[in-house]
Amino acid sequence: MSTKRPKPPTAAKKHEPDWAAIDALTDEDIDAMIAADPDVAPDLDWSLDDPKVRIMVPTDVKAIRAKFGLSQEQFAKAFALKLATLRDWEQERRMPHGPARALLKIIDREPAAVRRALAPERQGRPKTARRRTASGKPRHKPVRRAAKRAR
Repeated sequence: MSTKRPKPPTAAKKHEPDWAAIDALTDEDIDAMIAADPDVAPDLDWSLDDPKVRIMVPTDVKAIRAKFGLSQEQFAKAFALKLATLRDWEQERRMPHGPARALLKIIDREPAAVRRALAPERQGRPKTARRRTASGKPRHKPVRRAAKRAR
């Protein structure tokens, strides 16, 4: 006995708006619809000065990556980005904003500077100048006793 229920025929169809009917609406018709149900009216009480309004200018992340000829994995690793985030940006499911957008601009304009800044720090002691004695003469390297004995 099958446990699956057949889908109703209306569930398979997607709702498609009647564009011809929408294009035929006049401004008066739209005003009458808004007057009949004000909850469906668009909210036009906003301005660009409102701090809640964010203007999103698209950043072509894929073009920036293609400029360097790197795969998504290589680009993400080279510039310390999450691979999933990079894919979301390239497929335009999300848009970079804030520090990520600034980083992408810098990568686009000055990639060498970003690579230098993100490079791992060197391990070990930094090279220093040779120490000198109080008289100003360079100090001699100490001779290892094991090397002396081998002679």
